[in-house]
Amino acid sequence: MQAPLLELKGIGKIYVSDSNVSVGIRGVNLAFNAGEFVAVTGKSGSGKSTLLNVISGMDTYEEGELLVEGEPTSHYMQKDWEEYRKQYISFIFQDYNIIESFTVLQNVELALMNMENPRERRARALELIRRVGLEKHVNHKGSRLSGGQKQRTVIARALAKDSPIILADEPTGNLDSQSSKEIIELLREVSADKLVIVVTHNFEEVEAHATRHIRVYDGAVEVDHNVRPAAPVPAAAVSSAPPPTAARKAAHHVRNGFLLGRVRFTAMPKLTVFLCLLMTVTSLVVFFMTSLTYDSRDLFKDKTMFTHVDGRLVIVRRDGGIITDEELAALSEEVGATDFLHYDSMLDESIRLTIGADYDRYQFSFGYPAEDVKLDAGRYPAANDEVILEVPVSFKTYLGTEGFEETRLPLLFNMASYTVVGVRYYYDNTRTPRMLFTEEGYQIASALAFYSEQKSNFSYNISLTHPEVEDYRYGLSMGGDTYVDFGLPEGTYFVNHSQMAEYVRSLCKMQGKPIDRDEVVISTVMSGSFNRYQYEIFDEGLWSNGKAMDIGGIGYGDGETVQYPLDKYSVVWDISEALKGDLESAFYEKWSDTVGIASSHFVVVSPDVLLDFMYEQYYTKAYTQASLFFDSDREARSRVETLRDMGYTAVASGETVEPEVLELLERNISAGMNAFLWFITIGFSTIFLHLCSSRAMNATKGDVAIMRSMGIPTVVVRISIYVQTLISLIPAVIVTTITAIVIYTVPTTNYKFPFLHAGDYAILAVVLLAIAINLSRKYVKRMFGESVKKTLRFAKGGAKE
Repeated sequence: MQAPLLELKGIGKIYVSDSNVSVGIRGVNLAFNAGEFVAVTGKSGSGKSTLLNVISGMDTYEEGELLVEGEPTSHYMQKDWEEYRKQYISFIFQDYNIIESFTVLQNVELALMNMENPRERRARALELIRRVGLEKHVNHKGSRLSGGQKQRTVIARALAKDSPIILADEPTGNLDSQSSKEIIELLREVSADKLVIVVTHNFEEVEAHATRHIRVYDGAVEVDHNVRPAAPVPAAAVSSAPPPTAARKAAHHVRNGFLLGRVRFTAMPKLTVFLCLLMTVTSLVVFFMTSLTYDSRDLFKDKTMFTHVDGRLVIVRRDGGIITDEELAALSEEVGATDFLHYDSMLDESIRLTIGADYDRYQFSFGYPAEDVKLDAGRYPAANDEVILEVPVSFKTYLGTEGFEETRLPLLFNMASYTVVGVRYYYDNTRTPRMLFTEEGYQIASALAFYSEQKSNFSYNISLTHPEVEDYRYGLSMGGDTYVDFGLPEGTYFVNHSQMAEYVRSLCKMQGKPIDRDEVVISTVMSGSFNRYQYEIFDEGLWSNGKAMDIGGIGYGDGETVQYPLDKYSVVWDISEALKGDLESAFYEKWSDTVGIASSHFVVVSPDVLLDFMYEQYYTKAYTQASLFFDSDREARSRVETLRDMGYTAVASGETVEPEVLELLERNISAGMNAFLWFITIGFSTIFLHLCSSRAMNATKGDVAIMRSMGIPTVVVRISIYVQTLISLIPAVIVTTITAIVIYTVPTTNYKFPFLHAGDYAILAVVLLAIAINLSRKYVKRMFGESVKKTLRFAKGGAKE
């Protein structure tokens, strides 16, 4: 014998509150089959609605057993009841429980999510809407419908689900008599092959169609009799289609979750705008704090042995010998380097340069040739003391673009000044700005940079003699304050000392007449020693820990003094002002204006004098290092063993070293504080978003409960909640992107906020996703943490805008 479609055996439901315990229903024994139209009546509070809630699975039962097609349900968990409602139950509520933010079409399509083809889904929904007489209200939201129209929508939704059991709780309670009659007739029509159970306070309203009448009194079944025979139900056709695979089923749920999430996002514009605004504020806060705490990346930065240039390989001879230009050129060709640079110290040099009152924080590096850079303003250098700057766009407020004017830089390396003749701007203000020279200008700048570090170790001995004053020599000495003037003729230099004017006057007095400039013989000798740090080389061919070692007098023996007479160069000395009695002032004004000197003791040389000195006394005698360049770091590293076999030690410029303890401590304390501030900001942003959005998102609590009561798969509803929240990130991302573009392209703001790179935006995206997912997760937990009945009772019919 075939088991009933639905059977209740001794069912009891007990309600427990803080103050008392009450019985909802007790000892209920009923059996139902398809084709029945059952009317359930009783006084208010008699338990008829409780009976319907237990049958629908929206309320639990504490006693007895509910069997569905002979299968018990007492062991069901929440997910089982969700599946039960999905498969068996369509519910028509007295207060409609229509999703008022959805249109009529969207409400009906919600029940058709089992259909994979969206076109078939739409056609079926429209057919059912026409069937209940709402074809003119297809695109009207639920909030705009009358009571009868809402009830017709809910009936169309129940029919769309095509469940074997339709439960109706006072479906005509809020309708006029004509609408009530039409609704009951429609329910009777669909009961031909389904079980329809209608709870009503007025049996006469359904008497003409009911096949069975059940009266409930005080939680128990008082009367249960058949009014008329139920219509025979034809045997269900057996589908030949195979059941969907788990993967296909999961994919279908995901598609429906995304579709429902998109519909929910567009259905409630006020909530959507509010949520988007919250996400945008959160995104901007995280963006700005990520930029302002950019220094926290120092926690993860490695210290490199040299300035990293992609494809750069730094080499030295293993025997400590000097690499010649010819040797380096041949070596470069043999190992397949694309380029080489012999005297490469400038690659590892930088200088803090002040350009304008607000741009003094930048450390500049150096490069050549300037012609490799596309200019935004100005021209390319034509002289060795002319440079172009490659700088962040923030410098535009000082250097400009239109009407660009050449600018004289302050004294570089404390030795020479340069003129900026061109500029190129970029947006990434975390990049080190560059000063670009002509090729010869780069060589001169390299000599300047290195000698400027050593000049405290040098001094000058100056002597003045006159051929007509026999056995008389004026001797002067002073520190190594050396400056370069690109305007001096080649092979010339100038000496200034506070006592030189007095010596000239003494000579004039001794001769009894003015002294001709050419009659005075000035002899200058530069004395001193080089100190240069070089990384120690071990037998295995590595530099030790990047620790600098000072080696005195390289190329001369420890501490040996360099003696470099300047006799082969011509002395530039305009004596006309000296004869008027103020030689020192005249010299000072001339050279202070030209070079920027603020001292009374100095030597000014032409660039070639400095270069000669560096080549003769240092480069060719003591400079052991050079750089080879390849297409990539990977290719550069692949040549290390080859060069080792050839008698060289090679290290890629990206090779890292362990920083000194104090340096590491200082860096990590500062970076750690910034990282802490960043995490605090993320935490507060999450709390802020949760507090502001929780009440607004609770407005959709009823909608979620309605979906659960319809048996919409839990996974679909959950996905839709996540999708709704994630879609609200799209405007936030757009606004943040536009903000970033504006900030980094406007000079005045580019200076204030460190530039974020792709990795930073990836972190930003992950953080925002995590915040959004966490928000959705908490919302889901609230939505599914209580029974459908309880949620519906507090939501009172769903969300209204």
